[in-house]
Amino acid sequence: MALAPPALGADYASADEALAAIEGLEAEVERFLLRLERTAASSRPLVASFRRDRDRHRSHRARVRRRLGLPSSETAAASEAPDAALPALREAQSALVYAHAEALPALGDAVSVSLLLEDMVDLARHLTVIDLWIESEAARG
Repeated sequence: MALAPPALGADYASADEALAAIEGLEAEVERFLLRLERTAASSRPLVASFRRDRDRHRSHRARVRRRLGLPSSETAAASEAPDAALPALREAQSALVYAHAEALPALGDAVSVSLLLEDMVDLARHLTVIDLWIESEAARG
């Protein structure tokens, strides 16, 4: 029987480390959304919808931090990305989804896991919308 290759995902040492990684990746997604919002007016309603979800996610993470006795987040505001490439947005969004999945074992609390799972579903939905957007752009040529 062949041995499976080791998983390449993150193995967070603590809940604080996992949440910090999520917050950093969320800032990366925001960089691309800032650029898209400024350069593609048609993206504004979608970006606003994504942000409403992510505002709720930040609230969930703050709740998780309180539950676990962790310090509050000190994330800086995101700066605009140099370009609005949809594939780069997709890559950043995908990394954010995976970070949520990889964070779950580090939480050690059922309520915290439930909150991050809910957020992960939202983010996976965002990823699907981004994929559809990329496909529609490719079809338009």
